[in-house]
Amino acid sequence: MVSSVTEFDIAIVGAGAVGLAAACQLAQQYSRIALIDYKPFKPWQSNDDYGLRVSAINLASIELLTELDIWHEVQAMRACPYQSMHVWEYQSDTKIDFDCNDTSHAMLGAIVENHVLLTAMQEKVSEQANISQFNGYALQGLSAVSGSAMLIELDNSVRLSAELVLGADGQQSKVRECIGVSQQATHYQQLGLVCTVKTELDHQQTAWQCFTPDGPLALLPLDDHICSIVWSVTEDKCQELISISDDQFNKEVSQAFEYKLGQLEVRSERKSFPLQGAQASQYIDHRVVLLGDAAHVVHPLAGLGLNLGLADVQHLSDLLKLSDRPLGSERVLRQYERARKSENVLMQKSLEMIDALFRDQRELFKQTRSIGVNATNKMLPLKLMFMRHALGVPI
Repeated sequence: MVSSVTEFDIAIVGAGAVGLAAACQLAQQYSRIALIDYKPFKPWQSNDDYGLRVSAINLASIELLTELDIWHEVQAMRACPYQSMHVWEYQSDTKIDFDCNDTSHAMLGAIVENHVLLTAMQEKVSEQANISQFNGYALQGLSAVSGSAMLIELDNSVRLSAELVLGADGQQSKVRECIGVSQQATHYQQLGLVCTVKTELDHQQTAWQCFTPDGPLALLPLDDHICSIVWSVTEDKCQELISISDDQFNKEVSQAFEYKLGQLEVRSERKSFPLQGAQASQYIDHRVVLLGDAAHVVHPLAGLGLNLGLADVQHLSDLLKLSDRPLGSERVLRQYERARKSENVLMQKSLEMIDALFRDQRELFKQTRSIGVNATNKMLPLKLMFMRHALGVPI
């Protein structure tokens, strides 16, 4: 017996931050939204330890979350705004600083634990009567059933149809697999080591990043004297940093950070994840759009990955709102692909170039980049250009 098909305007596969934002945003424009994710969600609790997965949310993303009436809930839970960013090279006078006082904004962004953000977004989704959630259901198949709809087959014989399908299901996207879109991945031969540390000195509401000989080391403020670490290192170095004692790790990370915040004391387990960049060969197919990590992955050294995904959501929503064409129009989807793919590829290549530039320890390269970085630090118009890209809003 063939199960019945439930009809929707838009089906979103993936209930991470990008998928949840898309659901909240598009629920303002369409009456029937399906949100599908195979993982059950456990909400954040106020007594939870600090999460190891954090994001630097830029001002454009904060504007979107504010518009969706989510940002105030995030702030009520746990978020740390930062007003400045200090970037420098280990044992060198090479440095560049960014400060909100050079702009018309009160901050440059905020550091938010991913679990906190997802909880606030899930609460908003649950309030929307026109969003139907299919939690714990895995995508099994995706196919065109007519000129105006796609058939979405889930496990347990659940079948949906939608005029537009959004794949926001991460780097190992099942949606991308179903439509036969390839992905070009660049393996950086690095792991990202993450943990939470207590700082001896106040973090000054600053996001810190040191380019060490082992790779970029970021300290991102979470609370008073509490920071999240993301340290991009080789696989061998990462295994060493995870296996040594807490005391040894405290000494090594404090030295690598040149004691800018005094002694650092690890306050969590240490975990790692592989670093790679990736681009889908195309972002769209017949009535299907890829968003966020399903379409693109960038190096974490600037913390822009989630912001690029949320920019995908905003751009697609704007195009759909302005269009008088039927939902799923190829012309509209092509506009989305042209705009977002060019932006995301440029960002991926730029971050790879910065990482490669600072990994080269030859003396001539060190001298050249020192001159270039320090000159940029003294040229406010040039710094403001970089800040506009990073913040995503007019300065």
